Amino acid sequence: MTSSKGGPTTDLGKAVASRNAVTHGPTKQPEVILAIKRMHRKIGRAQQQATPLTKPLLNQLLSNCDNSLRGLRNEVLLRLGYETMRRRSELCAFKFEDICKGANAKPAIRLNFSKTDQFGTGKILPISEELFDLLEKWRGMISQEGYILRSINRHGHFGSNLHPASVSTLLKGLQKDLKMDSNEQPLSGHSFRVGAALDLLEQGEPLEKIMLRGGWQTDSTAMKYLRNWCM
Repeated sequence: MTSSKGGPTTDLGKAVASRNAVTHGPTKQPEVILAIKRMHRKIGRAQQQATPLTKPLLNQLLSNCDNSLRGLRNEVLLRLGYETMRRRSELCAFKFEDICKGANAKPAIRLNFSKTDQFGTGKILPISEELFDLLEKWRGMISQEGYILRSINRHGHFGSNLHPASVSTLLKGLQKDLKMDSNEQPLSGHSFRVGAALDLLEQGEPLEKIMLRGGWQTDSTAMKYLRNWCM
């Protein structure tokens, strides 16, 4: 029943009008959508980029890793992430059985799967002697096989693996321990890839080599990581 003083029917009308305003608001009009698209093509879209974990910052974080189990695990995470430039899920998938020697008999680690290799063709990634020795030390402390990166509970007991989401959490904790500027953007799982790529670029490495190291298939994807930080 309709009431001139307001009632259920009036309230329903207001709700419908409100919903229509949201659904058919000015920004939903075709001409506005086209204008926005033209603007994005002209000036580009602002994208949230991961804070780069470059070599100087890596060294700072490593200096805060003590000789405890957590300290050693964090050192393994930092060095393995920076040297291999892998995504979080790929880092957490590395096993001790993947440590090997490359064709030149130098230390390496086997990447069995990746975002751009869903069929498991595999790839051999070079690592430093320093990281190789660290991995062997870590292996001797926790296990001869299984996942390299492990969770550690408050009692010091190891889990079977480290969840990819925990990588960002650990990096933010290490960053916080440095007592850096409060305006500093937090590190994330992609920080390894951005930081190492920028260091390679600074060293004069060609984009093709950076793409190969980072596992990027197109230069546009690689540049997406680098463009916001290149001066």
